[in-house]
Amino acid sequence: MSNSASQLNGVIAHVNLARGYRGGERQTELLIRELAKRGVRQRLVARTGEPLIVRLADEATLDRRAVGGIVGAARALKGASLAHAHEGRCVQATALARWLSGVPYIITRRVVRPISDNLIMRRVYGKAAARVGISSSIADAMEAYVPGPKPHVIPSAVTPVAPDKTHVRALRERWGTKPVVGHVGALIGYQKGQPLLIEAARTRPGVAFVFVGSGPDEDDLRAQAAGLDNVHFTGQVDDVASHLASFDLFAFPSLFEGLGSILLDAMFLELPIVAARTGGIPDIIKHDNNGLLVPTDDAPALGAAIDRLLGDAELQTRFAQANREAIGDYSASRMADRYLALYTELMA
Repeated sequence: MSNSASQLNGVIAHVNLARGYRGGERQTELLIRELAKRGVRQRLVARTGEPLIVRLADEATLDRRAVGGIVGAARALKGASLAHAHEGRCVQATALARWLSGVPYIITRRVVRPISDNLIMRRVYGKAAARVGISSSIADAMEAYVPGPKPHVIPSAVTPVAPDKTHVRALRERWGTKPVVGHVGALIGYQKGQPLLIEAARTRPGVAFVFVGSGPDEDDLRAQAAGLDNVHFTGQVDDVASHLASFDLFAFPSLFEGLGSILLDAMFLELPIVAARTGGIPDIIKHDNNGLLVPTDDAPALGAAIDRLLGDAELQTRFAQANREAIGDYSASRMADRYLALYTELMA
């Protein structure tokens, strides 16, 4: 047990009431598993039958509480020393638990969309013992939203998954002999900016563009790319690491983004990156250091950056080395260090 962990005289209760399993749930799981290694006493309050609580069934020391909603979650927090709200659906539960049984709470916010502008939510955020944004832009937005303790910035952690070399070779054969510009993300054009990449593909027939993921705009994006034989859609995949490893360049032209945690996976695999200068992306991608940043919603600038990077092998190598050196700061262990220091401060 680390010295910080030994100073915690109580139970940390993690609350995540999301349905399904996406980035926020992955980060919650990574944090819980890392803290468990350090002997921290923890409780998980999550929805009955959802993937997060099921996946953590193997953590023998974790007190799992399955609930149906906000009121049940608030009751399940009784007796905890500190509650940690990991997503937007559960901040009301932690605030209710504070009112019912005096449990202090912290909020981690992962998205850039505005918080509901009403008196109740302002009080909920204002009464938090601490607020955390996964990027500086999110922390700044919370600070502007309501007075209170200055928000902390604790970025998400990478999941170090090795690609399957056989699968990577098969994917490369599928894409053909052209250099490959890849993108991984929910197919939501107004947020993730995939139409900008399709526009780039239209004038670059010698480059393959690969879209990994699914989403509500998939049919529209496929229609936009109709007739382009250099554009490939994979749909939802399980082996994201192998798909990333099959790319020559990773492109992420989001119009708004809390952090863009898939960028961490691309960094882990030492991919050169072109991304939009928006939200929390500049926190992790430094222009001309480990990637190229372009203005949002600017297809010509995106295309020019892609051309520059694909045409400069030395620059690709330099970015790959920079990402190899930088990714250590985004490990689950480093994330746990930061949260553990915060917990210790609040529970002292």
